[in-house]
Amino acid sequence: MKRLRQLGLFCVLLLVFSSSWAEENKEFLLLPKDIYFQPGGGLRVRYENLREATGGAFSSEEDDSNVTHRAQFDFKLYKGEYFETFFRFLHVGQWGATTGDTSAGQRDGFTSNNGVTVNQAYALWKVDDSLGFRFGRSPIVLGRGLTYGENDWFNVPYSFDHFDVSWDWESVELELIFAKAQELTTVAGQTLSNDPEESHTIIDVDVKNMSDMVDVFDFHFVQVNRDLGSSDGGTTVLNGMNMQRFAFDLAIKAKQFQLGLFLSYVTGEERVADINKADPVNDPEKLSINQVAADIEVGYVFPESNNLHLWGGYHYDTGDSGSTDESDGYDSFYYEVYGNAGRMDFLRWGNLSFYKFGLDVDLSSRVNLGAEWISFSKTEPTGSVNFGDAGRYMKSKVDTADIVLGSSKDLGNEFDIWLDYGATSGVNVRSTIAVFFPGDTFGSATTTSGSLPNTTVYQVLTQVGFFF
Repeated sequence: MKRLRQLGLFCVLLLVFSSSWAEENKEFLLLPKDIYFQPGGGLRVRYENLREATGGAFSSEEDDSNVTHRAQFDFKLYKGEYFETFFRFLHVGQWGATTGDTSAGQRDGFTSNNGVTVNQAYALWKVDDSLGFRFGRSPIVLGRGLTYGENDWFNVPYSFDHFDVSWDWESVELELIFAKAQELTTVAGQTLSNDPEESHTIIDVDVKNMSDMVDVFDFHFVQVNRDLGSSDGGTTVLNGMNMQRFAFDLAIKAKQFQLGLFLSYVTGEERVADINKADPVNDPEKLSINQVAADIEVGYVFPESNNLHLWGGYHYDTGDSGSTDESDGYDSFYYEVYGNAGRMDFLRWGNLSFYKFGLDVDLSSRVNLGAEWISFSKTEPTGSVNFGDAGRYMKSKVDTADIVLGSSKDLGNEFDIWLDYGATSGVNVRSTIAVFFPGDTFGSATTTSGSLPNTTVYQVLTQVGFFF
């Protein structure tokens, strides 16, 4: 018992010592033989108020408001310059949620609202200055994140179990990534493999040092294999898939001029086990994949006018044309969501076209004010609409056929205004007011329960965070 107390005291002193030392040096010698420990983390609290985003689930006098937080603890352990391990633990909760708790104020339920998750856990071994190996769980980010992004805006960012090999030269970095996205379960009469899984193989070429004005010049190829199929087109079971994604990502910052360009082409085939066939597993239905996306943004900065930044952009991706032998609705995959189709996150890529205009300006060295207008439309009028987090209530009503959206291409318009403040202490504050004006897709919608899908949607969001 005495030894346990001594061990506990040692652990407490170790944590106190590491915290105080990290304030000044960010690292300290944990053990002999050049093994160092570097702590990190922080806390983020977000308040969101949605009004009229419920498709009539609430009356016009009511709204939906919630507060969520993300507490984060990072732990890096490394030896010299060539080997390190990294762990990131997250606690994410919605304030007031009591699922599994004995009572309000007694957080003893073991649920997703009262637990700690391991968001990242990986090791990095640098064989030399150019060759490195990474294995474990961590985000995959290619270019600006428009195929794979971390999505740190989410309370739980994206992370994949994968192994990668990278060669980093002065002019180019080549990375080979092998990820297992899902370990799936066999389904009687529908599974296309005895050991179904979804795996991703990625080749990423990042060209560097082309010139001072080229910020990103990235090519990547993704091979996706998923060994599963369903008789109902993926409603209850994911389709089997053999998909290839090709993408080019470019970002230029030449003094005042800025340009961003993203091009993506997706091909391959989906496999759907047809139970009406004599051998549904070995003779599945096949859909050819033919999907395209393009995104361009052009901006200009006026340094002498408090860094006034003006920009305009256009986005296009293909939608589902209703073909019985082709999958042409763009799969947006794991792209960086926030700010790439408005800051409300009401709509997301996939059967989506839009143009946008925006500006922001530095009111001081720590305060930035910005605004953006986006006009949305469906690429294919009869195709589905992909909703984001702010459109979650509308999505639930569309999924249950309580609301049937109209066939018009006009989705509507969104106006966002935001204020960002970065304090000297490291605290960052973001406040956003976003308004979505529904178009004729919602105005011509039909409903079975008196829902009101064509009402203007309002979002007020404030986030305060501190990370070190």
